[in-house]
Amino acid sequence: MAVVLATHAGGDNAGWYIGIGIGFAIIVVVVILVATILTLAARIGGQAREAITGLDDARRTTLPLWELRTTNKTAEGILEAARAARRRLGEWTG
Repeated sequence: MAVVLATHAGGDNAGWYIGIGIGFAIIVVVVILVATILTLAARIGGQAREAITGLDDARRTTLPLWELRTTNKTAEGILEAARAARRRLGEWTG
């Protein structure tokens, strides 16, 4: 009993070559797409770092504006105390 595992009678290999060519073309396209995505991701990452730096600078330069509320409340308290003192002086002298 003879078992034949594979036979090759010198047939046409064009199908194999076409398949390998298509596979190679697909791999090239995928590599180009991945490289493009990685390049764009790196560029976006750089722009994000610049944006964060700009936002940090804006926060640091506008931080004193938040203290303006405290300054206004203090000024209002001083003004109210001056008005009360003026009223008392008016009552005392008048």
